[in-house]
Formats: sequence, structure tokens, C-alpha cells
Amino acid sequence: ASFTVVDDPRGNTLGRGSRVTLHLKEDAHDYLSEDKLKESAKKYSQFIQFPIYVKVKKEIDVEAEGDDDDDDKDDEEEKKDDVETKDEEEKEEEEEKKPKKKTVFEWEQVNTQKAIWLRAKEDVTEEEYNEFYKSISKDYLDPLAYTHFNAEGE
Repeated sequence: ASFTVVDDPRGNTLGRGSRVTLHLKEDAHDYLSEDKLKESAKKYSQFIQFPIYVKVKKEIDVEAEGDDDDDDKDDEEEKKDDVETKDEEEKEEEEEKKPKKKTVFEWEQVNTQKAIWLRAKEDVTEEEYNEFYKSISKDYLDPLAYTHFNAEGE
């Protein structure tokens, strides 16, 4: 496995921060899954205080746009029509009012939890201390002891 760091040929498109682009091998298609990508990013950024975003695809409901200005004219015409025509028009209006699905892409923050050293001692569980130790030390055993303190520097 290797990597390279290069300047963005398009210029400073982000303004601030870094963009990571992954080029996957043929047998690594499971990492194209949105859930797998979020899981990996969350796992390796669990104790990082900088926000990490993943671009996700979402479907939202969009109401059909109609002209409401002609309602007065429609009301007068409906009074003249017989019952069967009204039923057909009501069915057509109901079909038009059904929401349509629209696909949008949004940036979703993956690591929403604050780092444990920025939280109060009472808010951190023993399991979180153990996971933090294992991620820093690359050890598979729990720590023998731990302490939580606040330090401010100048």
C-alpha cells in the first residue's frame, strides 16, 4: 500500500481542510458501500476533534408545484360540472399532490462525538477509556489503570 500527496490541480477548491480520494482495487468493492465507508471513517476518527464528513445520497419528498392563482376560476367551473366529472378531477388532483422523490447529495458528519479529553469525567464511561487506550496503543488488552484530568496551558 502506498500513497502520494499532491496539490489540487484545480486550485484551492475547499477553502480549508483536506480531501482524501481513495482508488480501490478490483476486489475491494465492499468499500464502495456508504455504510462501510461511514463505519471505517468512524472507527479511525473516533477520538479526533476535527470534523470528518462523508458525502451521502438521500431521497427527499418534493411536492408537485401547481398554480394556485386559478382556483377561483376552477371553483366556478366545478359548480357547473356534474358529479362524475368532479370525481375524476378530484382523483387527478390527488395524483398530482403525491410527493415525488428527488435524489440529493449532502455532507454528513461522521465523528459527531467529542473527544474524551474535552468531556467531563462523569460523562466518560470505562468502556470509552478502554477503547481510547486500545486505539492509541494498538494493544488488544484493557489498560491496567487510567486517570482523567483537565490541563490548561498558556
